[in-house]
Amino acid sequence: MIALTKADEPQILTDNESAWTAVVESKIAAGIEPTDTEKSRYRHADIKAALIVETSGKCAYCESKLLHVAFGDVEHIHPKSKAVANLFKWGNLTLACDRCNTYKGDAEGVIDPYAGDPEPRFTILGPMIMPDPSDVDALYTERKLRLNRPDLLERRAEKIKYLMDQVLILQNAKTAALRDVLADDLRNNETSADQEFAATARTFVATVLPTVLAKLAAP
Repeated sequence: MIALTKADEPQILTDNESAWTAVVESKIAAGIEPTDTEKSRYRHADIKAALIVETSGKCAYCESKLLHVAFGDVEHIHPKSKAVANLFKWGNLTLACDRCNTYKGDAEGVIDPYAGDPEPRFTILGPMIMPDPSDVDALYTERKLRLNRPDLLERRAEKIKYLMDQVLILQNAKTAALRDVLADDLRNNETSADQEFAATARTFVATVLPTVLAKLAAP
C-alpha cells in the first residue's frame, strides 16, 4: 500500500452529487428502498475513468494492476452503508480489486491511503507485507484485507524476480555509463507510483542496489 493523492473531481460528480444524494435520502426517509440505479450512480464511466487515472489502474489497497484481468470496483473508503452522505462524495471514492473490496465490506478502520503515507506503517520482507506490531490499524488492515494472501505473495515474488533480473543485467553492463542508466531506471521508473507493487519494488531497490553498486565500484 502506498500513499495516494486525490485528483480533480469529475464534472459529472460536481454537477450531480447533491441531487443524487437528495434522491436517496428522501426515499429512505419515506421508507422507500432506492433503486439500484439511484444508489450506484458513483459507478458512472467518467467517475471510474478519473479513479483509474488517480490510482494508475491499481487497487488502492493491495497495489495489484486490475484492468488486464478485471474491471475493478469503485470502492467507498468509508462505508456507504454507514452514512448516505458518503455515497457520492469524491473524497470517499477510490478503485479496488474485487478481492480487497469484498474482504473490506462495510468495515471501518482500514488504513486510508489518501490520509497519509501508509508505507512506514508496514515492513516489507521479500513478498510479504508485515504491519508494525504496535500499529493497531496496520494490523487490522493486513488481516482484514488479507494482504498476504497466496495469490498476492506469488505476484509480488514475480515482481522481485523481475527486479533481480534487472540487477543482474546491470551487473553485467559493459560500461559505467550504461550501468548508471540502468541504476537510474531501477531507482526512478521501477519504483514509481504507477508500477504494480511499488512498495515492494522500493524496498527491494533500496536494499539491494546500493550494495551491488558499491561492489562494482570497489577496486
